This record gives sequence, C-alpha cells and structure tokens, in this order.
Amino acid sequence: MLDFWLTMADKEFYVPLERASHVGERYAPSEVPDGWTGKADGVWTHWRPAEPVIAEQGWKVHVSTVPSRLRFTLDTVAGICFEEGLAFKHLSAQLFFEAFHHKHAARSQAGKFCAIYPPDTETARRLMDRLSTELKDEVGPYVLTDRRYGERGVVHYRYGAYLTRTSVRLDGTTVHLVRDGQGRDVPDVRSAQFVPPPGIEDPFAPPAEPHTGPILLNDRFEVTGVIRHSNGGGTYRATDTATGRTVFVKEARAHNGIIGNGTDSRDRLRHEHAMLERVHAQAPGLCPEPIDYFTEWEHDFLVTEFVEGTGFLQWVATHTVMGRLGVAPERHAAYLADVRRILAELRAAIDRLHGIGLRFGDLSHGNVVVGDDLGVRLIDFETANPLTEKPSPLGTPGYKPPRALAEAGVEDDEYGYAGLALCALFPLSQPLERDPRGRAELYRRDLEQGVPIPEELWRTATRYHGTAVVEAAPPPYELPTAAELDERPEESLARLRTGIAAGLLAMARPDGQDWVFPPSPRGYGVNTHCLEHGTAGVLHALLRSGVEVPDELVARFRDDALAHAGSLAPGLQNGTAGLAWVLAELGLHAEAEELLDASLRHPLSLSSAHLGHGAAGIGLAHLDLYARLGGDRRLTVAAKLGDTFIGENREHVLSDAGTPGLASGLSGTALFLLALGERTGERRYLRGAVGLMHAELDRGVEGGEDGLLFRDDSRTRILPYLSLGSAGVATALTRVVAATGDERCALALPRVLTMCRLTCAAEPGLYTGVAGWAYTLAEHARCAGGPGELRTAVRIATGLAKYAIRHPTGLRVLGGGEERFHADLGGGSAGVLLALARVLDGPGVPLLPSEPEPERTP
Repeated sequence: MLDFWLTMADKEFYVPLERASHVGERYAPSEVPDGWTGKADGVWTHWRPAEPVIAEQGWKVHVSTVPSRLRFTLDTVAGICFEEGLAFKHLSAQLFFEAFHHKHAARSQAGKFCAIYPPDTETARRLMDRLSTELKDEVGPYVLTDRRYGERGVVHYRYGAYLTRTSVRLDGTTVHLVRDGQGRDVPDVRSAQFVPPPGIEDPFAPPAEPHTGPILLNDRFEVTGVIRHSNGGGTYRATDTATGRTVFVKEARAHNGIIGNGTDSRDRLRHEHAMLERVHAQAPGLCPEPIDYFTEWEHDFLVTEFVEGTGFLQWVATHTVMGRLGVAPERHAAYLADVRRILAELRAAIDRLHGIGLRFGDLSHGNVVVGDDLGVRLIDFETANPLTEKPSPLGTPGYKPPRALAEAGVEDDEYGYAGLALCALFPLSQPLERDPRGRAELYRRDLEQGVPIPEELWRTATRYHGTAVVEAAPPPYELPTAAELDERPEESLARLRTGIAAGLLAMARPDGQDWVFPPSPRGYGVNTHCLEHGTAGVLHALLRSGVEVPDELVARFRDDALAHAGSLAPGLQNGTAGLAWVLAELGLHAEAEELLDASLRHPLSLSSAHLGHGAAGIGLAHLDLYARLGGDRRLTVAAKLGDTFIGENREHVLSDAGTPGLASGLSGTALFLLALGERTGERRYLRGAVGLMHAELDRGVEGGEDGLLFRDDSRTRILPYLSLGSAGVATALTRVVAATGDERCALALPRVLTMCRLTCAAEPGLYTGVAGWAYTLAEHARCAGGPGELRTAVRIATGLAKYAIRHPTGLRVLGGGEERFHADLGGGSAGVLLALARVLDGPGVPLLPSEPEPERTP
C-alpha cells in the first residue's frame, strides 16, 4: 500500500513517509552504552557498536508490540542487543508505528517494530531464547513474513539479506536479492508468508506438515476462495458444510489494522457483528444475515450470508455510456433510467436503516452490491453506528463529507448517497471537493450527449458541490467555462495549456531531495528520472509545448541521468533509452550517446520486444539519434533489432506479447518496425509491421456498435487506453495505414477508434485517460481523418478542463481516484500538456522517438 504511506506526509504531493514534518513522539532506547551510534534511515533508526559484525544475510529477528508496551519492548530489545553486541533497528517515531499497523498498510511490513541482525544461527537462537524469556508476557501482532519463535509471543524470524543488494527488472522496478542454499542469487521474497530461499532449512522449528485437505474454520466453514487481503485481516468465500450454503467470511488479525480512534481490526469486527445482529433482528434482509462469530488461533472471524451481485463501481464501469460521443440516445436514456432505479432502491435501504436509528457510515461504491434485477444490498457494516453517536472516522475518499461540511451538520450517509449518484454519472469527486467553483457545469457539458440528465438526479449528484464563494481576487490562471469551451475551443485549450505549463514549472524543485517534479506513487517504485514517471517526461512535454526550460532543470536532469544510469533498466519508458531521447532533445548529444550505448549493453536489453520496456523502444531511440546526428551505427543497430523481430524470433515476439496497446502489445513493436522501414526504405520491415498489427487485431473482441474491443488478461475489463487498449492499437493502425495502405488495417481502424471518442474517464492522463484519446484522434486526423476527426479531437481535449485545479502558481491536474498532485507524463500534468500541444499544434509534437517529420507545405 505504497499510495497510503505517501499521502501521510504532505497535503499536496506524494511524499515519502519519513519527510513528514510532524511524526509525533520520537523513539530511542532509554540508555545507550558508550561506543554505540544511532542513525536515522527512512522510517527506521539503526544502532551499531563501534566495530559491528554484520553478515551479508542470515536469520533476521523481528519483535512486535502494542502501543501501550512500546517503550518497555524497545528498552528490553535494546538492552539485550547492547549486551550481545548485535546491530538492530527500530521504527523511529509514532507516525511510522501507526503507518505500519494501519488498516491500509502493506502486509509485508505488518507487525514489525524492531529488527535484529544476528551473524549466525547459534547467535540467533540464543538471542531469541533471551527475548522470549524477557518478553514472555507481552503481546503483539503476528509478523506475516516470518515464523513465530515458539507457540506464542512477540518474537519472530525469517531468512533474508542484511545488506541491501538489488537488481532491476525490465519494467524499471527493483527486486531485493539473497543467496539461496547453493549460493545463487534469488529474490528475497517479502510476501505475507514465511518463504525461506530455496535450500535454506529452518533450524528453529521442525518442518511444517504440508496442508493437503480443505481449510476448515470452526470445524464447519470450508474456505473456497480468497476475496481480498488487508493488513487487518482478509475476506473469503466459503461453504458452510453444515448446510451446503455459500457464505462470506471476514477475518480480523489481533493487534493490527489500527486506525486513528485507537481501535484495531478485532474491535471493529466485533462491533460489526453486533450491528448485523441488531439490523437483522429489526429489519431482516437489509444487511447480510449473520451466521457465526468465533475466534480461531489469534484471529476473530465473522461469517455472514454471501451477497451475490456486482459491486457498484464495477456495474457502472460495465454499463455506463456517459461522456461517449456518437452513442445512440436510447442507450444513454436506458442507462440513466437504470441509475435512477438503483438509486431509488438504495435510498429506500438507507431510509430503512435510519428508521431503526442507525447510520451506515461508509456509503461508498465498495459497500453496495447491485443484483441482476437492479436491486441493491448493503455490505460491510464496520462503520455502522447509532445516529445519536458521532460517525466512525473511517470512510472512503469522495464519500465522506469534508470537515467543513461535517461540522455544518452534513450526515455521512447523505454525502455518501450523493457521491454514489455522482459515481454513476462520472466518478470524479476529488476535483469537485478541492476546487468546486464552476466545475459542475464542466461535468454536465461532457456528460450530456444529446440526452439531458434528469434534474432530480443532477441535483442529487451535485448537492454538496459547486457552492463555493468566488475569491475576492481570482487566481491568475482561470479555467475556461463550458460556454467558452463550446464557442472558442482552441482559444480555451490554449489558455488551459498555458496554465498547466505554469503549474508544472512552479512545482519544480531543482534541488529536491526525492524528485525534481512531483511523481505519482508509481514513480517511487520505478525511478523519478524516467520518461513515464520522472523528470525526462516532464521536460519532454514542456519542450514540445514551446516552453523554455530553465537551465537549472536541464542541469539537474543531466546530472541525475548520468549518475543513476548504471542502476536503471534499459527501456524507453522507465530506463536509459528514454533518458537518452530527452537528452538528445535538449541538445546534450554526447550524454545521449553515452546513455543509449548503456541501454544496449544492459543484460535485459533484448529480453523483450516490447515498446515500453524492451528492444522496440531501444530501437526507436536509436532511430531518433540517427535522424538527429546521422552516421550509420545507430541505423545498423536498429536494423539488426528489426531483423530479429521479423526473422526466426517472430514467433517468440508474438508469444511474448502483453496486453494489446503500445506499452507491451504488438502495436508498439509494429511502430518500431514501421519507423525502421520508413528510415531505411526496406519493405520487409513494413510488411513485418503489418503482420504484427494483423496479429494484434486477432486479439480483439467484437463489440457490436462499440466496435472492436480489447480486454485485459481476465477478459472482463475493456481497455480503451493508449498504453493498454484501443487508443494504442488505433495509433499504430493509423500510421500503418498511412504508410502501407493495408486493407485489413484500414477497415479495422474506424471500429477500433469507436472506443476512443470519450470525454470522461476516471483519469485525465496520457497513458490511461482522456489525454490519450485526444492525442490518438489528433494523430488520426493528421494522417487520414481530416477536419471532422480534428474537431472530434478538439472536443475530446476540451473535456480535460474539468480535471484542472486552480492554484495561485498555475493549473494542476487531478484525477478522480488521486489524492495528491503529480507531474508524470504517463498520468499527470505533463501528459495532459503534451496532448494539448498535439491537438493545438499538430505534427511535430511526438509521443515517441523517431516519429515521421511533418509534411511541409510549399
């Protein structure tokens, strides 16, 4: 749950937890012997003697505790480690302890408070014996990555690396390494279960007997599937062997899942059971029927009726046509009628609950199930409580009233009901809450496509939004109004572009410790320098939008790129090939050459043919540098890669294809072959590109009036996006048709473009949002579509206005599910800026290296 930790330190940006200005009480041992030094590192404080003996890897010992016994536990652990001369670490402050034990924290870190590094097995055994004796009466959460030492207690252990060693994956993420029993490097698995490296035997406990039969809880409930795990426990599908009935099982782990009011998962599960008993007795059918409650081992379990149906958000995603251009009015009207019926059912359920004196508390899309008959059921009564009491502090963003409204008397259930009505129309609550003035009219403009939204439904959805008082002094960068977008679309988009560019430059931190431009959570998992999530992508968008990039930002990017090149993946989106491309755009050709050479030398460079992270992206970067600087070497390298794709490895390219689209699909590889054919004049590369696009089209699914659709691996979710899905396929088809005139691609293109004519998505971004559709349609208009398609691209682009948030320094972009601003090319402000530049300026605004030069008119 990286996203959760990154929201705790700052209200504007995703920032590492340790950067928080207020971390609460600081922790340290009461007494520290001479010669020992403590050093903060992230959320941990490390303690070492003057001459520490630390092995490279071994049996790491973890100790857990509860808040009320934290000081005693720390002093006990520290005292033993000081006597034994063992290096150890502990969480540094109250905020960090709360984060590790929160309901939404990562399960791989759950329960850990102290970690100790004994140099060998016998020392580890002696240490754990002492700890178990000194802490025999203590309690704490079970550490899921570990095995407990003894039957009970707070001492746990796992085998892993002491000194950090990592390797980079193809997608730019890193994997921690440990040596197995044969001395080979293998992943240091940090999953929520005890997994020693291969060949490493546990010396502290007899081998566990493998579980061969069904999992039976309370000698009655056979678990048949996992629904979801969380730090507080899990939820499961099970069969009641006494009745044969399918049931729902909810688990609560001891001393974990802590929230701000001090309750843990077991406290809340017991409360939920009490609420279900009360509701079921007074209003049968309103809640899932409670069946059983029991404690097994150290966990509590609640068993209820299994409510069949579809989650509210999934139902909306599957059925909505809101914001789509060209859809028959009858489909819009039918969808709106279904929404009104569902909301009426929901209103009746909430009124019935209020009638027995209870509030639901977290009326959100995750807690409402829609049946095949459009009836609704409420699930998860964890936050339910009497109307006479204060609401639970738990709640889902967008469905819980902001503090000002709560203090003004707005009830949680009423705000949540309005949030569900808004979700049914368009799930974008965060921008409305942050900057509501005039935004509702921007929403309505995009949602009403020939069929007006019923006034009652609209009033319900926007009941708590759009009433902000106008500032005495308007911000320097205003949003265009709905009327301006309709009457003067290009002028309005130009203003939007200016504001977003200003906002990006204002967010820059040339001397920033963690980043130059604020990244998304994904940027922390990859790197903050790359094209998709880092400085490179933002600088590219600024350059292509005609914005002068300050020298200090260029210098910082150059230094970061060269300093970190050795630790990065080789690819285009998250690696050195992308850095090389942007360095070349900035005129830093020697540096670009150096990084592109490093990209090709990387051991992973030929591991995949994908555009996003594989050889196709590296090949495009070579073609781009060839076009800029000339010389045969780069073209020769690209040609060798292309020959591999169309030669004996073609079947491997096909079998290795990921989700259709540009990132990992065949469309991205086809674009490289197309560019190579255009640069060399060799028809075999063009034929190879056509063959890959035919194979990509073979993976499509017929969608009737929705055209040719592309789905994820589960075959349930439709993907219309640029990196994954229809827009990426359409972008490649557009260029292949323009270059080759292939008949099958030409016939398929209009049907693939059908799902790209949307003005609304949960995200505004270039890779998986509205900006990507605008870019795709603008590209299509240039190559083949003509003025009509360009008008459509402009219309789609005007839908980006509703995502922009006014700020004194410029406009910032915020998607519906995002709680902080970020600048990423993939999903943030930079990608929106690039799409606006492409729509307004036409050719010459490339998404990828080595795109064809624009045609010059005499």
